[in-house]
Amino acid sequence: MKKLASILAATIFSVSVSSVNAEMLSFGISANGGILDATGKETFNSKTSTRSEELAIAYVSGFAELHLPIPVGPGNIRVGVSYVPYGLESEATSSSRAEGESGNTSGATGCNVACTSTPKAAFTQKVQVDMEDLRSMYVSYHMDMFFLKAGYTEADLITNEDLGSGSTYGNAKLEGTFLAIGFDKPFTSGKFDGMFIRGEASASEFDSISLTSTGSDNTNVIDISGLDGMNVAFSIGKSF
Repeated sequence: MKKLASILAATIFSVSVSSVNAEMLSFGISANGGILDATGKETFNSKTSTRSEELAIAYVSGFAELHLPIPVGPGNIRVGVSYVPYGLESEATSSSRAEGESGNTSGATGCNVACTSTPKAAFTQKVQVDMEDLRSMYVSYHMDMFFLKAGYTEADLITNEDLGSGSTYGNAKLEGTFLAIGFDKPFTSGKFDGMFIRGEASASEFDSISLTSTGSDNTNVIDISGLDGMNVAFSIGKSF
């Protein structure tokens, strides 16, 4: 996927300055909504639990496109970028740890490493995640009112946790690819000349993520896999 991002970037910046005047630029905003599915596996002190989640998401993004002056068959190619200018917050999730799941009296007065662990009082783990700097790079092929699009998406995942075990998680990067199909309706006269409306549906697939806790004697690992989803978007913009 990093190779795909490099190819897209090279395509954008390899266009010579002399040809820019013959091209068009499009800018717009999109209202997005969709569903994300994921399977999470938590390993806590060698005990493993698995759960699947389905998350509804909604957000607004902005985009910019460069129309390449290279006809391909009956259509043309564009390259573009999109960006969400604010963070997306997940709901907080929590899990309870029963008394005795952690705790050790090793080192206490009159005790050595052979001593039996002392049960720890029950505690609660709370985790909430922010998705920041959600951005995409893509290539689209437009023919008449319809288009196909393929691209690369990434975002920064910021973990916010309140763990009774004393552990903390690091942050991670979300990376994935997507395919989309849609329609594009331009207006060519009157006060709306140069503007367009657009609708599209896309399918995304993301890399697996693994987070390991630090800061306590407890070993807690969360593996997120099968992260994919469907998204629909409605856009309005203007071409220059």
